[in-house]
Amino acid sequence: MVDSRGRTQRVTIADIASRAGVTSSAVSLAVNGKPGVSDATRDRVLQIARELAWRPNHAARTLRGVSTHAVGLALTRPERVIEQEAFFARFITGAQAALSRQHFSLQLQMAPDLASESTIHAEWVAANSVDGIIVLDPRSHDPRVEQLERLGHPAVIVGGEWNSATIASIRPDDAEFMRTILRHLTSLGHRRIGYVTGEQSFLHIRTRIDAFNGFMVDAGVWGAVLAGNFTPERAVDATDRLMASPSRPTAVVYDSELMAIAGMGALSTAGLGVPSDVSVVSWEDSLVCQVLRPSLTTLDRDAVSLGKRSAAALLSLIGGEPVDQPTTTASVIHRDSTAAVSDAP
Repeated sequence: MVDSRGRTQRVTIADIASRAGVTSSAVSLAVNGKPGVSDATRDRVLQIARELAWRPNHAARTLRGVSTHAVGLALTRPERVIEQEAFFARFITGAQAALSRQHFSLQLQMAPDLASESTIHAEWVAANSVDGIIVLDPRSHDPRVEQLERLGHPAVIVGGEWNSATIASIRPDDAEFMRTILRHLTSLGHRRIGYVTGEQSFLHIRTRIDAFNGFMVDAGVWGAVLAGNFTPERAVDATDRLMASPSRPTAVVYDSELMAIAGMGALSTAGLGVPSDVSVVSWEDSLVCQVLRPSLTTLDRDAVSLGKRSAAALLSLIGGEPVDQPTTTASVIHRDSTAAVSDAP
């Protein structure tokens, strides 16, 4: 395929899908001879593929049915968030550690949005370049999962509720983790607590929000939830709004260490001390949380272990074995950013 400057570009299934007026997953089904598309659609897709001289990439040249010994993970988050949040490096480290023991590699790719991530998945399946796929940050009615179900390709959804012959979910107990944080804060006497969330369309964030609200009702504690979307700018805005409340919170929970650190900066700018005026807790731990002054109280939920469990589950799924669902636990690492509530407003 030649672009406007006369340069040859590799034809992708997205190109075929656009020409045929179908989805990338339909192209993947057609070129792999799988059910799910009509004979007419299959013939049209294959004809366009021939016209465009489409060829699978080098990894697909292995015989079908022979393991590629590779697993795919596409990350759909802003580059700055992936670069700065410890979770991703830890998760990937754990996943690769588990994969390496079985001589598998992790194929990593970035995607700007869910549609692009779905296209990447379909490309991988069409090219037979990965034996399975790991999906992070599932949403309700997630198009990525629905496509993988149609493609019949092994996939593990981290934080999801899907289970079928080819799909398994790894479910950290986010509700109990949230209650663990809130029990820590209420044991210190806090009765007005703010929660600055990550992206609220994520299923695991919805679970945390529900657990937060439920705990507030059951414990008779005042609570407020604001979206931080995993960005420092939104975290600062949310913190400022919480502190402008007539009865401001005496403690704030943040969904990431990046947001927690930004929030602590906003508190300092507002002339409020941590923890003398406001206690702060982060859902994620990192070396920065330990060396920060004051050091940051965090949830110890072990992202490395989560990566290992996710990869192990996918390998079991690929091998046709039962997927293990071990009980997950987490504890609060109490550092300097949380303390007993003062007589502040």
